[in-house]
Amino acid sequence: MKVVPLTKDREHVWDGFVSRHPRANMYHLMGWKTVFESVFGYSSYYLMAENSEGQVTGMLPMFLMTDIFRRRYLISNPFSNFAGICSDNQEAEDELLQAAQNLAHELNVRYVEFRQMKHKLNGGLSTKESFVTLMLELPQNAEVSWKAISSRNRNKIRKAEKNGLQTDFGMQHLQSFYKLYAKNMKFLGTPVFPYAMFEQVAQVFDKQTELLVLKLNGEPVAGMFMFKFKDTISEPWVASLRAYNKIYVNNLLYWQAISYACSRGFKRFDFGRSTKDSGTHRFKQQWGAEPIQLHYQYYLNQAREIPAVDANNNKYQKIVDVWKRLPLTVTNFVGPKVVQFLPEL
Repeated sequence: MKVVPLTKDREHVWDGFVSRHPRANMYHLMGWKTVFESVFGYSSYYLMAENSEGQVTGMLPMFLMTDIFRRRYLISNPFSNFAGICSDNQEAEDELLQAAQNLAHELNVRYVEFRQMKHKLNGGLSTKESFVTLMLELPQNAEVSWKAISSRNRNKIRKAEKNGLQTDFGMQHLQSFYKLYAKNMKFLGTPVFPYAMFEQVAQVFDKQTELLVLKLNGEPVAGMFMFKFKDTISEPWVASLRAYNKIYVNNLLYWQAISYACSRGFKRFDFGRSTKDSGTHRFKQQWGAEPIQLHYQYYLNQAREIPAVDANNNKYQKIVDVWKRLPLTVTNFVGPKVVQFLPEL
């Protein structure tokens, strides 16, 4: 068994492994290398484990990030709900983990972060388990799914439709969606990603992405950026104007996404990452979605402890509160410039 860096001529081998491996997910796809390199200028380190016959038995994508203090980190993958090591066997996993540790020493980074879904790595790594992703198993048609949700939720969806909300699809709405998303991120106290990132994702993954929007009087008031991978549709980014929460815009938005997934034969709908027991966690569970544990694991090279970015961190919460009070024009200008220096996102 040996670990080798990915070369240009073997990129098709990488995506072939992603396609066949049951634990590989959307964030393992080669296209993210193009997105993160072109939009943020990150250096990437894609490693493959090979057996004695030259067959790929594991892989690990990593990106080198630098924060505002010029401290360096390796992340698999930044701005992604999960990625990490994916392998056929324990030997390949161990070799990739060791290779990542060796690279951490070579590049003089503070830590290496592995964002694992379900599968937890061995090796005594420090682990944060405050996040889950919510996964809904889908029936063969939307009618069965409709009957499976609570009568209370169905009533909210009907009220949203009666209030005149209309559904539309297509990347022609990307700019409108981005405006909604930027407002949402300001409300949450988090810097917004640059518009160029969404453009790149839509371009690189043009056959795997779709944009769903809800309109009221012809104007978008909610939207969901969807990603199709194998038998699953995910929603990596979603946004709505909070003024329309009272007409249950989010209930209709998610119902239309679930209906879309059912009508196209997908077996799962991934509601995305949530902090355990948060309001978004409870909203997603009402659809019947089951939590899947995310293991964010760390090889601490120079750092003494894992990054703590949550509501219980007073220093972090003060920054969030300040960001919320800034004008939207300021957050829209500054956010895309600073977000690339935030390895915790």
